[in-house]
Amino acid sequence: MYDNLEQLFYRGELKQCIAEGEEYLRSHPEDEEVLFLMAVAYHDIVYYEGHEAVYDAIRDYVIPYLRRILQLNPNNQKALYNILDYPLGNEYTLMQIARSKKHITQENKAEFIGYAEQMLEDPEYAGYGYDFLVKIYESLQENKALLNSLEAAMYHSKKAEADNREIRDKNTSLYWIKKIYLLDRTKMVSGEELTALIDREHSTFVSRNEYDFINLADIAFENNAPDLSLKMMLKAIKGENSAVHIHEKFAEWHQRFAELIQNGYNNPDVFYYQLIIERNYPEFLNISTDFYYHHALEVINSHPELFSGYHFAGTFLYENERYAEAIPLLEKAVHLSANATAWRRKVEAEYLLNRALSSEIPVFSDEPTDIYNEGVLVNESIDALEDENDKRKWHEIGRIVYEQAYEAFRKYFEEDKFESDYYNDLHTRAMCCNNLAIKHSLLGDYQAAVEIASEGLRYSEFMELHLTLIDALVNGGNYERAEKALNNYFNLYGESEDYFYKSLYNRALQVQLHELLGADDVGKEAEEVLIYAYQHTADNPEIDDYDYRDLDAAKNKLEGILFHHLDSQDLHTRKAHYERMAERFPQEANPQYALMQIYNEEENYGQVALAAKRYLENKKEFLLDAFDKAKTIYMIMKSDFLQGNYQEAASVFSEYDAECEAAMDPEEYVLWLSYGIRVYEKLNHKDQTLSLAERFNTIYNAEEWGYDDLVESVELAKAVVLYQAGNIKEAHAILDQVRSVADYDPIADEYKASWKKPGLFSKFGF
Repeated sequence: MYDNLEQLFYRGELKQCIAEGEEYLRSHPEDEEVLFLMAVAYHDIVYYEGHEAVYDAIRDYVIPYLRRILQLNPNNQKALYNILDYPLGNEYTLMQIARSKKHITQENKAEFIGYAEQMLEDPEYAGYGYDFLVKIYESLQENKALLNSLEAAMYHSKKAEADNREIRDKNTSLYWIKKIYLLDRTKMVSGEELTALIDREHSTFVSRNEYDFINLADIAFENNAPDLSLKMMLKAIKGENSAVHIHEKFAEWHQRFAELIQNGYNNPDVFYYQLIIERNYPEFLNISTDFYYHHALEVINSHPELFSGYHFAGTFLYENERYAEAIPLLEKAVHLSANATAWRRKVEAEYLLNRALSSEIPVFSDEPTDIYNEGVLVNESIDALEDENDKRKWHEIGRIVYEQAYEAFRKYFEEDKFESDYYNDLHTRAMCCNNLAIKHSLLGDYQAAVEIASEGLRYSEFMELHLTLIDALVNGGNYERAEKALNNYFNLYGESEDYFYKSLYNRALQVQLHELLGADDVGKEAEEVLIYAYQHTADNPEIDDYDYRDLDAAKNKLEGILFHHLDSQDLHTRKAHYERMAERFPQEANPQYALMQIYNEEENYGQVALAAKRYLENKKEFLLDAFDKAKTIYMIMKSDFLQGNYQEAASVFSEYDAECEAAMDPEEYVLWLSYGIRVYEKLNHKDQTLSLAERFNTIYNAEEWGYDDLVESVELAKAVVLYQAGNIKEAHAILDQVRSVADYDPIADEYKASWKKPGLFSKFGF
């Protein structure tokens, strides 16, 4: 019966579910599952009618049904949890909209407190029990009992999560800040005692709400503890800080500190706070954007021993591309504090100024997440580089930065180093492992990459870490473990539509692994998956560019596997395969690319040009490899030449010559040039022919290549255009040179025999 009721519930047929459930309970009043389903159904059926309707449903149906369960089974933890969660959650929501209606009152509090205390006896639910006790006493405004329950909840959180700093800090902090607000609001202790308490215990407090730190700063300020206020505001500025009212508070505290300084306050950290607010929120202070730079120079003059003046003055110069001026200031900042941000800006300034990269990296003094974030920014700088040697050096620097962040995270979680910070969480630690593993892979240390990525997955489960691990295993040749990692990935993400294209790429990678592991019928498997990918592309023409990259990468991998399997087949078999694919999926690029090369083998140049043009039409521009494009253009131009379409070939050559020169290595580019030379020779364009021939010979000389058939074809083309222009002597000199080499082209003999010097009277037209 329960299954039928559950189906009605999930189909949204709540009235029928309730009616049939009520009828069933008349004859089966002790069915705990159905009783619970009725409680939830009565809540959900009025959910969209408003919070007061929900209040009535909880009072009249939810609580009574849950009570019936607990009368039958006092230890039903699901019922215990929900008989507290539903009413307390509803009370809180009503309070937010100024509708103060209570489920738990002085008259019935003993019942509900009893439920919460009963949960304390189960280790898995004890945390919920303490939380409910806090909420009950908050609702009843019983401050003494609330304080006691807060202390008990904090003690439990510290004990229950002794080995997990992140959860311990977050859970304990929720109760600690309530305790501080309670003590401040009720004046149960003096201001001095409260300030001392905050100063003593704030080091383990974390919050994503900047206002908590601002409130703590206010409490300290009211009790004449400006140093503690400054500590709290320095924590506040490390938050998300996206709300305008937070910016306004930062500006307000900037002014407070300015007044304190005028009255003799001299904490050195206050200048860092002032300068960072001036830099980031000048509009809230009504100052110019360069005000912080001039203030930083003043700080350097008055307090040359402080890091902050050098850091912010150097930052201003760095961001305004005044690198030569920025470097010594940032260098001094790094010397004084080993700050990762100052160091990164210094290193980038040095590179941008003179392409120099310092190999000296200090041991940073920053917290783990701050070092990690600088590693991310270093990586963004690498993405903009073109020089591969410089990229590798930067990758090595990035690896060292991530290693320092990795070690700082280890000390944070395993040695309780650093004060607690909301953003020093396990997920960021896992992301640091991921980025460090990527660096190890890029630098060829795949075993280190595997170890670090595997460690990261112990801290947080996210898709990219799986991909990094799989990539390192494949590149490191650990194919069996890579297949296991892939199977694990598919179990977690294979059915998710959000990761469809990543999963398709990994399916292609799985086929590749099957090939590497020597599986049978890999060619057939590759073709099946490739056809699926092709059909998906045909059925979904609006795939966005980000997803299309993964789709294209998957197809490339499968196409490569198929090419390898077909390579040993005869020309007819390969041609038939790709023609079938091209006919079935005319929008696909790869079959055309393959056919272009097959038709070239057959010397069917009309079809070569047609397939090449279709390839360029089908291949998305942002995925078109520069060399593949150049090779395809070359095949079009070559085919036009060999078919006698010289004018079309010349047009292609003139349009794409610069692009091909940039994309091709010298070995390929001289082939391109040789056809261009012969095209212009056929069109009798002497200047273009000779100019291109000179470029051709320059490359040959630079590469120190010897005389070959390609050089011979160029020399003959030069001879033809010279002869056509009347430079008979020069033409014959080239012919003589060609004929002096063994196995020369017999056409040189024909030219030699037919090219005669004009007679004496030919100049006069006789």
